[in-house]
Amino acid sequence: MLRLPIREALERAGLPFASLEPVRPGASVWRAVGPEGAWSVRWVPRSEAAALAATALWLERLTGAGVVAPRPWRPAGAGAHLLAVGDGVALVTRWRRGTAVLELGWDGARAEALGTLMARTHLAGGGPLPGARRYDAAWARGAWRRLAIERAVPMATADECATVRSGLARAAEVLAAAWHGGPGGPVVMAHADIHAGNVLEVARVGERVELALIDVDRAGLAPVALDLAFALLEHEDANAWALLRGYRRWRPLGDGFERVSGAFRALAMVDNLAFLAAFEHERPYVTAVWPGLVAACAALAAGESGGG
Repeated sequence: MLRLPIREALERAGLPFASLEPVRPGASVWRAVGPEGAWSVRWVPRSEAAALAATALWLERLTGAGVVAPRPWRPAGAGAHLLAVGDGVALVTRWRRGTAVLELGWDGARAEALGTLMARTHLAGGGPLPGARRYDAAWARGAWRRLAIERAVPMATADECATVRSGLARAAEVLAAAWHGGPGGPVVMAHADIHAGNVLEVARVGERVELALIDVDRAGLAPVALDLAFALLEHEDANAWALLRGYRRWRPLGDGFERVSGAFRALAMVDNLAFLAAFEHERPYVTAVWPGLVAACAALAAGESGGG
């Protein structure tokens, strides 16, 4: 349904293209290819226009500082990045070339390069942007509601649910404290969805790796520890240490991060499971990971790695 309105919007904006195809079935992201190269066209309903506008400004900051990220396109003479498309708006960015780490797999060099990229992103992203998403206590409560345990994990016991609720309540307190200068901060513009499918390797010479972040649907304001927690969900042991080492080379974390890391990990876990639970084919994975969330929340309720 969006294909024709997007074609018309690109033509009105003066961006020549020869082909326009959806990135994947059902997605609201399109790939336009023309004489000036390839572009990503990301559409959202008008209710999300302010968040997408903030994302465009964030990407402009990043690319202006030399961070490898999708570069936003602004129509000539336009005062804003977004194009009106039907009952929504669209953001056009340069299509990033590279190979998804999902295909390559993580190793120490890639994990360390990701830490470096995250730190540079947090430093270059600057201060809060109006309209940006907010990963705050209200978001944390929403993630628990979206998980809908009775549907996603029908075998979950009442005691397990109580443990998770208690742990997440503690984690939400730590999150709120980080928003007000406590450990886990400061609050920055964050990617908020860093995983192997959203990271491209754009160059590698031996152990020197250059990575790029893509898929900025969820970018918003969050404490730095939350962005790290999202990324660390798929890293353990040596690779986790490599990621943190790469981050700390550019930006200190301090002892406070270690004290609250468990709280942010639990928040990242429940948000990830809430997203996956919406897909029937992901339910077995959600069920398999549920005990890990219960254990993490039990540790928080007992006062371990939660702050204070």
